[in-house]
Amino acid sequence: MSEAISSMVDTAPQTHVCVCICTYQRPELLSRLLTRLFELKHGADTFVLSCVVVDNDEAGSAAAVVAKFQNRRELAIQYQREPQRNFAAVRNRAVQASHGDFIAFIDDDEVPEREWLTQLLATSRRYECSGVLGPVRPYFDDPPPRWLIKSKICDRPVHPTGLFLNWEQTRTGNVLLRRSIFEPGGIWFDLAYRTGGEDIDFFKRAIAAGHQFVWCEEAPAYELVPAERMRFAYHVRRALLQGGISLKYGLGKNRLADRLKVGLKSLVATVLYSIALLIVWLGGFYPWINCLIKLCHHLGRFSALCGCPIIRERKL
Repeated sequence: MSEAISSMVDTAPQTHVCVCICTYQRPELLSRLLTRLFELKHGADTFVLSCVVVDNDEAGSAAAVVAKFQNRRELAIQYQREPQRNFAAVRNRAVQASHGDFIAFIDDDEVPEREWLTQLLATSRRYECSGVLGPVRPYFDDPPPRWLIKSKICDRPVHPTGLFLNWEQTRTGNVLLRRSIFEPGGIWFDLAYRTGGEDIDFFKRAIAAGHQFVWCEEAPAYELVPAERMRFAYHVRRALLQGGISLKYGLGKNRLADRLKVGLKSLVATVLYSIALLIVWLGGFYPWINCLIKLCHHLGRFSALCGCPIIRERKL
């Protein structure tokens, strides 16, 4: 533990939250996020706040950005470098470097509300759960095309505060976790999920082990949608890729039976969505886009099940 963090913990009895940020070649967005961390409101029930930034760039492109913020004494920030190009390895490195009662994960292209952690902590205490997830909403620096807004491709599901989540409703873009989950013998991120899906697999295993996770609608983070994600081809490719990745955590212990079940479901869905595309087109372009994305997801899963994924992996 660094001297700065040790001093903060020794002199303050409050809850200690460590914000973990995994980053890769996004210096401007990382700077925007770190700036917001200094602006977070602690509310009446204050808490100690620290931060760990794990850089997945071998060249250490985030080091200079973090160094500028480390000179400010209000927030202790650690910088770590993880050379292994593996999403799970980066998250595990962040957990290993962190200290405190709670670990919060937020992506480097997101900016939370000022009461973000206050709301997550309040929900955690109210429901006595292992973790709390908040919404991730899109924001745009440049005007988005009309089809992107109308189709709502970038929108994430909305849930009422207090909803206990199943593993299919989880991810790490905006989450507060009790550190006890990771204690020796606990749940960690699986290195087999190198290019994605490590978060959903983590929650699936954690829920199976008895942990409970709750939703907090009042703790949003806002994710930047850059120009390259405003292209139609990007979302088609993303759906094909995520369909293939979902196959990994969609299979249980009885892999043969599960493969048959998942394969049949995806095959039927692929056929039905293909037919629906012709019908939905009559209702307008925007519903047709959503139908196409769902078709691509199931097509990606089915192709991966057959051993010939259409999109094998995304850029790390």
